[in-house]
Amino acid sequence: MIELQSLEAEHGLIGAMLRQPHLIDVLSDDLSPDAFAWEDNSELYRLILELHADGTPVDVITLGDRRTELSTGTRVFTYAAEIQANTPSVANAKQYAQIIRDRAICRLMSSAAERINDLAYEQSSIEDKISQAQSIVLGLDAAGSDGECQMVGDILVGHVEILQERLDRFEKGIVMDGLASGLPDLDKYTQGMKPGQMIVIAGRPAMGKTTLAMNIAADVAINQKKPVVVISLEMSKTQLMDRLIAAVGGIPLPSLKTGEVSADHGQALAAATFRLRDAPIAVSDVPVMTMSRIRSISRRQSHRMGGLGLVVIDYLGLVEGDGKGRTEDVTAMSRQIKLLARELDCPVIILSQLNRSCEGRPDKRPVLSDLRESGAIEQDADVVMFVYREEVYHPNTQDMGIAEILIRKNRDGEIGMVPAAFQGNRSRFMPLANHTREDNVVKVNF
Repeated sequence: MIELQSLEAEHGLIGAMLRQPHLIDVLSDDLSPDAFAWEDNSELYRLILELHADGTPVDVITLGDRRTELSTGTRVFTYAAEIQANTPSVANAKQYAQIIRDRAICRLMSSAAERINDLAYEQSSIEDKISQAQSIVLGLDAAGSDGECQMVGDILVGHVEILQERLDRFEKGIVMDGLASGLPDLDKYTQGMKPGQMIVIAGRPAMGKTTLAMNIAADVAINQKKPVVVISLEMSKTQLMDRLIAAVGGIPLPSLKTGEVSADHGQALAAATFRLRDAPIAVSDVPVMTMSRIRSISRRQSHRMGGLGLVVIDYLGLVEGDGKGRTEDVTAMSRQIKLLARELDCPVIILSQLNRSCEGRPDKRPVLSDLRESGAIEQDADVVMFVYREEVYHPNTQDMGIAEILIRKNRDGEIGMVPAAFQGNRSRFMPLANHTREDNVVKVNF
């Protein structure tokens, strides 16, 4: 038997919001004030949401300033201060919210049972009794699943605006409805990276996966002014900054690493650092990471940065699982990444390694079955692209400096191949306008 209310969970949740107000958006998700069993807690929770919605900082003083007493006569400042003082940790606050929701539904179930019991004693037809009982139970299900379904007519009201936006873009000659990648030929296939999409960039080692992902992140943040979070499990902040500066400034990466940036690159270095200084890019390089921690970091940064334009995770193979076996762990991670993209309403780019299958084929260009560890990645992803450079396998190829971005899955568009210029020493991909071959050396013109 469980209690139908939990004072400890209600106090724990409110205390967590007071101790770390940036968690309010996360903890209040789908949690109504009516879910609280105690009136004082319900009113205090409602007051917290009211201040937060107004943009007012939330603490015991601002709460007491906004309202002196609750309807029961309890003083707001004293009650809130007591709850905050008795909340030692916020680590389990998300679970507290779930307990509050569950107990609220249990109370509704108890109430529904009483009402159905009363129906059984009423003087009415059995058909009416069953109909009313079904109505009560269905109402209970709706109470626990707000927003689960919408009627097409209701959805259409908002969709008309989307259709109008598309028409406006078309009349202006703008065909892309998502974020640009910095490579126009790639954008022609994807029509831009869209909110909620899971985008996989995969390839064998040294092909340029991280370079491509960081180039996209820099373009989104610098040129499109959208906040970006980069979660790197493979490279440190220093390594990522070297790559960003090299790419943005067109500066040789070896010169940055050795400190031998010549006078010829001094101006480019200054320009690159100036552009990056105010770029809305947040970087996490914690080497040990789980999906729950990745989701937590992304949510916090979304709150701090006023929403996110893009999340980059480098790379999936280094994310720790639950120990249920790598295939099962990766399957769960893949699903969580897709859910994260939908929750944050932004595209999430995940980098992935390939197995060695392609190494034994005459044509080493990767295919979807080469994705390592789980077929769920292919299933969940909206876009899967592989980075392939012929020169990695054949150093004397005529295609030196040319990369192929192979789009093998594209849920909203066509698949195909996008050629790009790869400038490895500057850690960047560039649009391939045209190229000529002279003495087996590719010259790229931009």
